[in-house]
Amino acid sequence: MRLPSACLTACLALLVFAAACDRKTEAPAPAQSEITEIAEAPVSDELPGLPGAATGIAFWDHPRLSFNSTLIVATSAGVVSYNMEDGNEVSRIDGFNADGVAAGYLGEGAQAAGFIAFLDADENQFRFYGIDNESRAFIPLEGAPSQRGAVRGYCMGRGPGVEASSLYVIQKGKVDVFNLAATEGGITVENETKLETPDNLISCELDIDGRLLVASDKGEIYRIDGEDAFRTPLARSGAAAAAVLSVIGARIVSENPDDAPASTGQILLADLSNGVIHVFESLSGNSLGAVKISATDELSAVDGGEAFSASAANFGGLYRNGVVAFGVANGADGPVISLMPVSSLRNALSLPVGEPVSSRRETTEVNDSDLIIEPSFTPQ
Repeated sequence: MRLPSACLTACLALLVFAAACDRKTEAPAPAQSEITEIAEAPVSDELPGLPGAATGIAFWDHPRLSFNSTLIVATSAGVVSYNMEDGNEVSRIDGFNADGVAAGYLGEGAQAAGFIAFLDADENQFRFYGIDNESRAFIPLEGAPSQRGAVRGYCMGRGPGVEASSLYVIQKGKVDVFNLAATEGGITVENETKLETPDNLISCELDIDGRLLVASDKGEIYRIDGEDAFRTPLARSGAAAAAVLSVIGARIVSENPDDAPASTGQILLADLSNGVIHVFESLSGNSLGAVKISATDELSAVDGGEAFSASAANFGGLYRNGVVAFGVANGADGPVISLMPVSSLRNALSLPVGEPVSSRRETTEVNDSDLIIEPSFTPQ
């Protein structure tokens, strides 16, 4: 959800009016989704050797080679990116106590410029770094917005037809929206606004149609889309106070070549206290079930974690339909990232896998038919 300058005042007036009416009252919420059984899907890889426990996870889509996309991990010792094909380190940002990380894009397709935002916890200041499309190195960028007060959560994203991602920052009783644009030297805040909200929001993400989703510390999910945004939750998970939102989209291709592909997706709310991923149908909010990442003979199950993220982009091999990632502090040899293919999550709930969706706004093809085995993480 981006708020363009032309409609900023009107949209803001509507949202602020609704929130002012609702934020101090406890409206009746729909019944909690009844999860009678939690499906399991096996862990596929672990990325060990992190400089510290993950505080945030993000993904960057390579413009041409899917398996050269990167997994980006924020820790108290900085931010590090890892190659999706083999888990080898690609680039790092040292010297910052990074509290979370989010990825965005300026432009569309192969020429789109990827960048990340992370919160420097020691300075309570957001910092922007670009990602070079060739070297994949992090590049410091000017233009990060000034921030006051405690940050409870943040996310980046853009709606259909929007050139640049926006940064959404959750604080007590509000969400600050920073609409971004490219400049010669980096990024600028094109315009900004404040949305008044209930006091207990902790996580956010954009739905597949570009509307903002927010989650409360009671496991409730709201869609900010009009005057009744906070009157009734879109969905309720019963998740604990530590919950993280993510959204995975897909393209469903019809057997009839004359039919255009349909867009579909799922809202994921990961309960960091126990590792359960609550899954809801995108747009409608209908509950589709819940999934946990189970163990294999060599890798541990995920029974909780410190960070969570998912992407439906094509990362090649096992992850050609996307990837789900948990940051787990107590791995056998220290902090790890535990991974599972999006296809495994969808198969566990008998959902169609569909075709991947790139954050660059194009489908990136990868020819890995000549691989003898699927790539796995073997950091050196």
